[in-house]
Formats: sequence, structure tokens, C-alpha cells
Amino acid sequence: MKRKYLSVLICMFFLAMLFLPGLLKNVRGQGEERKTAVEEESGGASATNKDLSEEKEEFKQKIKEELDKLDRKIDELEVKAKAESKEEWQELKEKRAALKEDMEKLEASSKKTWEGAKQKVKDGMDELEEAYNKVRDKLK
Repeated sequence: MKRKYLSVLICMFFLAMLFLPGLLKNVRGQGEERKTAVEEESGGASATNKDLSEEKEEFKQKIKEELDKLDRKIDELEVKAKAESKEEWQELKEKRAALKEDMEKLEASSKKTWEGAKQKVKDGMDELEEAYNKVRDKLK
């Protein structure tokens, strides 16, 4: 009876040795597929963050160029400013300072707050240009 069990046990051992490598390969293959899927998902998030960073940088550069141009115009206008336009002149400088703060906040914005920060900067630019035009027109 012991021989019969020993023979069965030996047969099972050999069968296990034959099939075990194939089973391990399948299990490992499935693990690799899952790992690849997770890497792709996280890579997608990384790509999205990269796209957002690029969009932020492009927008920031565009606004910076516009601000530089407007700063030069403001400087020219300041030279022409007269005593009676001091109030409007002060308003212009305050709007410029507020826009500078908004630009700093824009740099620190997250994906969730990006659109709101972007719109606030655009609105600030519009207000600054309007204030500039008001002072310029008064000095003409």
C-alpha cells in the first residue's frame, strides 16, 4: 500500500514539475500586463501634468510679453503725467501691482485652480489696459 502511495506521489511530483513552469509564466505574464496598464495610467497623468505645465508656460510667456509692452507704455505715460491726473495715475499703479500678485498666484496654481487663475489674470490685464487708456486719453 505504501508503494502505491509513493508511486502516486512521485507521479504527481513529476507532473507538477512539468506544468509548474508554464503556470508560473502565465501568472508572471498577467502580472506584467497589470503592471504595464498601471504604468500607462500613471504615465497618462504625467503627460496631462506636462501638457498643463506647457500651457501655463506658454500663457505666462504671452502675458509677460504683453505686460512688458504695457509697462513701457505706462512709463512713457508717466513722463507725460500732469499734477491733475495723480488719482488716475495711482489707480493705474495699483492695478499693475494687483496684476503682478495674480501672476505670482498663477505660477502656483494647480490643475483645479488653473482656469480660474488664468481668467483672473486676463481680467486684470483688461482692467489695466482700460485704466491706461483712461489716463492716456486724459493727457491728450
